Amino acid sequence: MCEEVDCLVVGGGSGGCVAALTAARLGLRTALLEEMPFLGGMSTGGAVGTYCGFYLRERDGRLAPLVGGLPLEIAQGLLERGHAYGPVPFKETAALPYVPWGLKRLLEDRLSHQPRLHLRLHTKLGHVVTEGGEIQGVVAHAPSGALALRARVYVDATGDAVLSRLAGAPTRVGDTIQYPSMMFTMQNVRLERAGPHLGRLREIVEEHLAHEELPRRGGNLIPTGRPGEVLVAMSRVSLEDRPVDGSNDEELTFGEIEGRRQAERLGDFLRRRFPGFEEAFVADAAPRLGLRETRRIEGEYVLQEEDVLGRRRFEDGIGRAAWPIERHVAGGETLWTFLEPGSFYTIPFRCLVPQRVSNLLAVGRCVSADAGAFASVRVIGPCMLEGQAAGAAAELLCQRGGAARDLDVERLRQRLAALGVPL
Repeated sequence: MCEEVDCLVVGGGSGGCVAALTAARLGLRTALLEEMPFLGGMSTGGAVGTYCGFYLRERDGRLAPLVGGLPLEIAQGLLERGHAYGPVPFKETAALPYVPWGLKRLLEDRLSHQPRLHLRLHTKLGHVVTEGGEIQGVVAHAPSGALALRARVYVDATGDAVLSRLAGAPTRVGDTIQYPSMMFTMQNVRLERAGPHLGRLREIVEEHLAHEELPRRGGNLIPTGRPGEVLVAMSRVSLEDRPVDGSNDEELTFGEIEGRRQAERLGDFLRRRFPGFEEAFVADAAPRLGLRETRRIEGEYVLQEEDVLGRRRFEDGIGRAAWPIERHVAGGETLWTFLEPGSFYTIPFRCLVPQRVSNLLAVGRCVSADAGAFASVRVIGPCMLEGQAAGAAAELLCQRGGAARDLDVERLRQRLAALGVPL
């Protein structure tokens, strides 16, 4: 028996959740498959802990909202529930710290209460049937057995371009990928003592870098807003002096174990070296390694680093982005290239359209971009905007038919504007 829907989204991360919810709200029978037991992708499973790409800094120093629509609705929902605070200035931009647990529950509430959306957790994509450059159906594996589904429009939100690759769309792993990290939480931190020193983390790390064999030069200590709790971003997971490749199962297995080993060592370092952490302990590491980059599609357009730095506004732009080019590179360094204050670029719809497959869209870490542009567009704000665009595009494709590459992008932009997305 084959389940028939209008829109099938594979992957319940930030982009996938927004794509599925948008499609369902627009009246499409929608299914969302997620292999993990919870929603949120890296935002919850990787315990990122900060929404990036939601704000830009104006020339006068003010922080201005950058996204609208569902991304803003979800952020506001977290704030209203007391599971986020901010925005908090960060370097030349800003971030919105949030509690991963709170985000899991908010996403579950939003999606499970949508009558046109059928959510399936613990369900992993296994096989894709393609004919004449069009996906005819997929087979997924769930605890109850194999599951066949057919849709009119498919959205790849797997983070690793799994659906696109299995459908025969060209994908690639970058020549140089970014290093992953393992986030972890420490509790029983004396925040009144630690707070004045948070800005000195890099200085303290540099002082002990060689002797302690620390994996990263600096990082971030992020108070969650709950008493005595801090989210720690100090890990950098490598294999033989290169990034762990998250698209390789053996390397990913190594990376998961090495990431937790680093969390243990770094927690011990903070207890010994950082004020206010003397009685703190590692409460838990993220459920999975925080992957920044694996495999992505080759789309109808490849977003270029020069598009980002040149603040290019595309005719088929589906949302605004202004996060700096953030590269996690060798030597434990993080390199930043910022846009001019008050400026942004737009994300072209063509970057969501894989080559060779007519009824498929890709969002989030699957998006088509070169290494430099990807280092900006990969963060959560743009991923959610891409998801909103994919959900709205699915509605138009179901109404009018045709291939995704031939979609009337002006009608899509009008729909997104009506949904509250600034263009």
